[in-house]
Amino acid sequence: QLPSDRCTNSLASKTRKTAAVVTYEMFVTADIKFLIFLLLLSSFHAADAQSYKCPSPQLTYTANSIFRRNLDDLLASLVDKVTSLPGFFYNTTVGSNPDRVYGLVQCHRDVSAEECRSCAVSSASQLRQVCTNSKVAMFWRDDCFIRYSFYNFFGVADKIQEEMENPNAISSPSRFEPFLLSFLRNLTASATTGGSSPLYVTGAAPYANSLTVYGLVECTGDLSPASCRSCLNNSIDGIRCCTDRVGARILSGSCVVRYEIYPFFGNFSTATTLTPPVTNWSASPAPLPLPASPL
Repeated sequence: QLPSDRCTNSLASKTRKTAAVVTYEMFVTADIKFLIFLLLLSSFHAADAQSYKCPSPQLTYTANSIFRRNLDDLLASLVDKVTSLPGFFYNTTVGSNPDRVYGLVQCHRDVSAEECRSCAVSSASQLRQVCTNSKVAMFWRDDCFIRYSFYNFFGVADKIQEEMENPNAISSPSRFEPFLLSFLRNLTASATTGGSSPLYVTGAAPYANSLTVYGLVECTGDLSPASCRSCLNNSIDGIRCCTDRVGARILSGSCVVRYEIYPFFGNFSTATTLTPPVTNWSASPAPLPLPASPL
């Protein structure tokens, strides 16, 4: 298992901390509010959220080691083959113990092969920079995820979580939380049940005041449906930290859970429309929601 004295970092954390605070009182009319909302939304969506994890300094390799050469070969193989397989998922090993390296890469199902490869190339390069000489590393971007380790993690649901939340608050969080949790659990059920469980589902559900909540649940392709369900349920429990926000995501080495108040995934026309089996979503009129910041 990944040691407990790991370091956790987000390349977007500085952006979140320094995000401008916009108040509704700054604007005079609803039209101006909506115009500002659209401008902010378009600029925020252009950013690509990035986050990574790497272990403590003692778990390192040296520059000229066999492990380093195996890692170079592994990352090259991951980048080269990720788009050649169904689901844009590829995992492999390189070398033999004690210098064997295990790795996987996965792109979101809604991206093109070109976008997937570009994301994988960039992520592999950045991973080497932010986790210099680390024997265990994970790197998330909006379109893909890449991971390697000196131990065999294939098929095991990772329980370590990285949370990323929107700084903007949702109206009536006590009403929103049960709605959100039910919505995400419905998505999880869709992703992990049936004859050919996709391990990936996007969806949308109507909420109060004409607000729609968009969600995504996804597991890496090495997991069984049961392990995927366990990972997603654990992440949904973790997202309780952020149910007073208009958007958040929980990242682990095996799955991702995310929700927003705008469609953040491609092929939205094919997303599942869900109505969580919870009632009484009526709430007092909420202010115009601000867009999500680049998480």
